[in-house]
Amino acid sequence: MADTKGLLDNQDVAKRIADGIWFLEGLQDIQKISTSSAIKMEHNAIIHCRKGRLLLEIGGGKQLKAHEGQLILIPTEKLLHPMMVSTDVEVSSLIVSDKMLRTILGPQIGIWNSAIYMQETFVIDGKRWTNILRDHSLAIFQGGDLKLGSEITMSFLRTLLLIVCEQLLRQESTSKVIDTSTDRDKEIFNQFLVLLGHEQHKRRQVSYYAERLYITPKYLSTVCTRVSGKSPMRWITDSVMEQCYTLLKTTNMSIKEISNQMGFPNPSFFGQYFRDEAGMTPLEYRTGRRK
Repeated sequence: MADTKGLLDNQDVAKRIADGIWFLEGLQDIQKISTSSAIKMEHNAIIHCRKGRLLLEIGGGKQLKAHEGQLILIPTEKLLHPMMVSTDVEVSSLIVSDKMLRTILGPQIGIWNSAIYMQETFVIDGKRWTNILRDHSLAIFQGGDLKLGSEITMSFLRTLLLIVCEQLLRQESTSKVIDTSTDRDKEIFNQFLVLLGHEQHKRRQVSYYAERLYITPKYLSTVCTRVSGKSPMRWITDSVMEQCYTLLKTTNMSIKEISNQMGFPNPSFFGQYFRDEAGMTPLEYRTGRRK
């Protein structure tokens, strides 16, 4: 399976800023990605399109476009497939692990989760301020040794991510949905997302996740619905399908092998489950995407 490991291990392309943080400047990163039919994102990515145009497929089939001055936000575990990259494209990318993202943002991690997982905001405008941030990024990430390098870097990263969250809040404010959830609700919901993201066999009952959060399934359902408008089972199903799309698109595993790995009782059950959600069989999805 294509993933971000090879890209981040290449010191000629990615500069490691700290544990769980990498900075990529120039064309090499997007060119490296575009050589793959699809890539599994192991970390969160913020891609600044400085010039040119990008057309990307994220997840199972959602397409997004980005042009000069826009930021592309890609959460961890997503399947990324470059569909079109203009010849004049120039990008800068910040790659951040889940653990480091939570550490830097602290209680504001809920803003990121809300935008990325609930509203599915993957592109934001920022032509006026992103170039300024890029100049500071180059000075800090690629400059010489700083006496307070670690402190300056972490402070700058927090500022950068909070500015992104501010833009996400501005977009969210245009929504007419009234948020009735409490801070405790949001905390539990964020813990549920982390737990779901790290679970290898995601297709489990709500009670499985509720038990690990030390709450009842009914309370987890109430929290998820109150915070996101979606039931925990819907979140589980969406996460399962994301994993199915990735295996079908980036591996040569047979349908039976994928069914077994995903924990389905048999390939027929897996096929029906997939068809109910995707509107096509696993084989039709794989064949159609690979043509």
